[in-house]
Amino acid sequence: MSGETKTVMLMITEQCNLNCRYCYEKNKSLKTMDFHTAINILASELNADDDFACCEIQFFGGEPFLEFDLIKKICDYLWHHEWAKEYYCFATTNGTVLTNEMKSWLSTHKKQFVCALSLDGNKKAHDINRCNSYDRIDLVFFKNTWPFQPAKMTISPESLPFLAESVIELHSNNWTFENNLAYGVDWGSPRLKDELLIQLKLLADYYIHNPKVKLCRLLNSQLANVLSDEKIKRWCGAGVSLKSYDVDGRCYPCHLFTPISTERPTDPVLDFNQLSSDCDLIDEKCEQCTIFNICPTCYGSNYSQNGDVSIRDEYLCANTKICAFVSSYIWLERLSRYSPDELGLSERECIELLQASKKIQETISC
Repeated sequence: MSGETKTVMLMITEQCNLNCRYCYEKNKSLKTMDFHTAINILASELNADDDFACCEIQFFGGEPFLEFDLIKKICDYLWHHEWAKEYYCFATTNGTVLTNEMKSWLSTHKKQFVCALSLDGNKKAHDINRCNSYDRIDLVFFKNTWPFQPAKMTISPESLPFLAESVIELHSNNWTFENNLAYGVDWGSPRLKDELLIQLKLLADYYIHNPKVKLCRLLNSQLANVLSDEKIKRWCGAGVSLKSYDVDGRCYPCHLFTPISTERPTDPVLDFNQLSSDCDLIDEKCEQCTIFNICPTCYGSNYSQNGDVSIRDEYLCANTKICAFVSSYIWLERLSRYSPDELGLSERECIELLQASKKIQETISC
């Protein structure tokens, strides 16, 4: 076995107590996974003779903590048996249904069970996206219990006008977070492109004047990758190091191929073949793009929208170009104003960032 980790996602419930603005799960139901289905899946995955030494078990929904008793029962079973692989448990939650009992259990098991909080920015942005739920979350609990686990900030067209102030507020409050533009929503309006530029320019000014602050994920692409002639052919482990099991125990390459997430008929076997490790997932229209190697793609979203895992969302591609352009501008400004020591970088890293940033500025326009 290698030292790599595989991810096994269990859709333990299709229920959710919120109706988030950008949610891609359009086919929710009251269905939940049976306990025996769950442990049979996990026993098979944890004892599998494959290339993975470790397994990340993700409890997924819907909102997974609506099935807290089931999560506890599954974990208790796992923790009282021996397995061939190392493993740890993980869940992403909206944070609104956690009771004192749940928080006590999670605190006790915080090294075995990690939670990521969906936190879509400041109160204004979060409430726009997530049903006015900001004040129902115990933010201190999440920040103190898993201080190094990034919160997940999703940006919708409606919350976009609050992007800069949200990011700056999260930085100011010492939150670790990752942010991204929502998949599966309409980014086609020219107004949204203009607003994205406005927000990113505000963030550029903040990051230029605060060189020690790490750029948020939206602006933190590995710019040096644009210097490589070798194409990155795969952006995630869907179907290879990632498997998703729906409530009935059927296996899919990732959760976006499951029936709760797509109206398109899916064949799990066909999907796995299409996403095999040696297939070519490069969209032909993107092959010659300067930023191809820093423009990730979501195969599940591609399939849901276009019926083909390799065909990218053209508007998200356009937005990624804007992000790359602004990111390269930030680095050109930082490199001209601060020394490598002040930036916490080596001389080589500075040279690569300078070359990559110049290349992007010369070939990408917004």
